[in-house]
Amino acid sequence: MPSTSPSRAAKFRDAAFLLPLAGCFLLMPPVIDLFSVKASLFGIPVIVAYIFGLWSALILVAFWFSRRLRDPEPRASVPPDTVSTER
Repeated sequence: MPSTSPSRAAKFRDAAFLLPLAGCFLLMPPVIDLFSVKASLFGIPVIVAYIFGLWSALILVAFWFSRRLRDPEPRASVPPDTVSTER
């Protein structure tokens, strides 16, 4: 019986699809309000560190996904059309 589990590439594609949704969720006001405290991290307010840290993490994860989803084989070039429409 053949395996019905999704391939590794399909799993990465699904995770790459969910990345922007996770980013939107993590940037919603209820989640951001968790970081609106009167504290600082190396002199930077925690909320600012959270927003820019999350932004950087989303970019790095998207870059990592783009490397994983790259086509492993170069696509074969399309041969020129041998049928000419001109007479």
